[in-house]
Amino acid sequence: MQPTIRRFTGTKRTVRVGPLLFTGDEHAALQEAASEHGYKGVSGFTADVALAFVAGRFTANLPLSEDRRRTHMFRAQVLRELNRIGVNVNQIARALNSDFTPPDGRDRLDELHHLLDLIAQALREPAEAEEEQAA
Repeated sequence: MQPTIRRFTGTKRTVRVGPLLFTGDEHAALQEAASEHGYKGVSGFTADVALAFVAGRFTANLPLSEDRRRTHMFRAQVLRELNRIGVNVNQIARALNSDFTPPDGRDRLDELHHLLDLIAQALREPAEAEEEQAA
């Protein structure tokens, strides 16, 4: 049985979404799939697949979406912990500025501050890489 494709209903699609970028292999696979389903080009095929997905006529496992969600949750947890550490650092700084602190406390605070900078830098690097990929 030959799959049916969207027939022209008199309403022309005029709003452009994109541009969509594919590797050479992905584009070839997309052209082949469009051809197998009776499409002359990939634009209409891609639009119909996207709209069918949005309408819920089929579902797909999107691992990229799940990976982004996990990464977001991980970063949120790390930021909460960093905030808690920051509160402790403020308490330590307040104690160091008082007259009731041992002399080696400043060295430990400097070391802790350095570690916090390293953690913040490590968290920024994946976010910057994602932003560059999105651009």
